[in-house]
Amino acid sequence: MDIEIKMPEEAEKALNILKSCGHEAYVVGGCVRDAILGSVPSDWDITTSALPEEISSCFKNYRTINTGLKHGTVTVIINKMHLEITTYRIDGKYSDNRRPDEVTFTDKISMDLKRRDFTMNSLAYNKEGIVDLFGGIEDIKNKIVKCVGVPDERFQEDGLRILRAMRFAAVLGFNVEEDTRKSIHKNKNLLKNISFERINNEFMKLLNGVKCSEILSEYKDVVEVFIPEISELRGELWTERLNSASLVDNIIIKLSLLFYGMDAELILRQMKSDNDTIKKVKLLTLNMDGEIVPEIPAIKKWLNKMGYDNMKLLIHLKDASLKYPEDEKKYLRKAEVLMDTIVRENQCYSLNNLEVKGTDLISAGIPKGPGVGKLLDEMLEKVMDDELENKKDVLLDYVNNKKL
Repeated sequence: MDIEIKMPEEAEKALNILKSCGHEAYVVGGCVRDAILGSVPSDWDITTSALPEEISSCFKNYRTINTGLKHGTVTVIINKMHLEITTYRIDGKYSDNRRPDEVTFTDKISMDLKRRDFTMNSLAYNKEGIVDLFGGIEDIKNKIVKCVGVPDERFQEDGLRILRAMRFAAVLGFNVEEDTRKSIHKNKNLLKNISFERINNEFMKLLNGVKCSEILSEYKDVVEVFIPEISELRGELWTERLNSASLVDNIIIKLSLLFYGMDAELILRQMKSDNDTIKKVKLLTLNMDGEIVPEIPAIKKWLNKMGYDNMKLLIHLKDASLKYPEDEKKYLRKAEVLMDTIVRENQCYSLNNLEVKGTDLISAGIPKGPGVGKLLDEMLEKVMDDELENKKDVLLDYVNNKKL
């Protein structure tokens, strides 16, 4: 099949340099797949018949980094673009279900493409044409995720490929080929050998996929391997969570919908999520059942508790959840309008915008100590309830009357 891929000039230059030195070279893998799908590749990997030392020699006039000589990879920098150039190789045994114990270099691209995970990632391209030995183009055309060769072997080499197959299906909107699907369920426990950092990276990408809910429904047993807590979500309850999650794009809200009612902090810490994600999801799940009344004093108190950004997330979380009736969601939208008005008009809902500070109270004769903070909180509460105006003289009069 005649396919022309527009490469960045740096990648094309690298291919030409390798060719001028007498070596074969192709862009390979995900960049070829993405280009065929019509999206812009984030990076361009190159595979070549040149040995690592020959790669370095070919690019002696450029800055190079010995990224992984053991596995045949040299990074070449051309016009500030980092290009990973790797020798054709045959992988040895994968005793840790992650990386080959050893690799053997080869001069045959067919042997290199044969070791790759999925057919859509086993494509190579240069100006002479595309190399497609395993039907990758056809599988892309038919929107299929399919292992190269025997699925059990590919997954036993690297257990993370199980989650990668699910992620590609979710993100690209593809279906998983039947033998690959069966093998995913069969080999799911290989994920126990994979670090949570690697799992978390794939899982978060999966959650952002267009077919996220469909994939999580089909492969719930697989997800339970690394998030056993979701085994408690069965039948309609799991379906409701997934359908709710499909309504939103925000990853924090998706995670909150999935982990509501569980120890979200524990799950995400084990998954090695970042602290900001953990903090926000914990806050949202703990407050999801709180009633949000569309009245200014009530919204001010919610803002004081959550902050504007988190309050916005909480409203959108409750709005997305299918557990709440539509009548209640109308109140949420009114609450959001009120919240935006409060913030836009800089109305007082926190100590930060209270017109008196602790130093003002001390100057007014309040002794230093916990009583200052207690009095500030008391005045803030009254301001939020519209019992006091947020004006310095009014607040200080209140303080002076308290002293009498």
